[in-house]
Amino acid sequence: MQYKSAVVDDIDKLLWKKAVELAARDKQPRCCTVNYAPGYVVRGTQLKNAIYGCKVAFVMFFGKTCPYCQMFDPIFRQVGERYKDLANFVKADIEEFYQLAASLGVMGTPATVAFVDGRPVELAPGFMTAPQFRSFVEGVLRYVGCR
Repeated sequence: MQYKSAVVDDIDKLLWKKAVELAARDKQPRCCTVNYAPGYVVRGTQLKNAIYGCKVAFVMFFGKTCPYCQMFDPIFRQVGERYKDLANFVKADIEEFYQLAASLGVMGTPATVAFVDGRPVELAPGFMTAPQFRSFVEGVLRYVGCR
């Protein structure tokens, strides 16, 4: 009788393990631990938190007087709102982060840099339309597996 009980316990454990695997397969992977509101302007160490707080982060370098930055801002926020659970979408003032921007190859504003696991992987210079930016974001997310 004890043998049957042990077999039933083993079967229950296997069934439970399989149920957990199936449930996990249906859920999207958690890609962020620290989320910022899309379009949030980071200051100081907040940029580091935004980049390392999510598996993927999109940082838009902008200038305060840049007309193309002002036109791109609503697009950046709108697309960011759509994918806010999968990535951070933050803005960084080029004057405050000029050394980082220069080291990343940013030559003008707006410029959007995609970071994966804290490392820059893609630079999209200039203004983008909503479909162009959405395609850029989806490409990076698909590459990483957060989509």
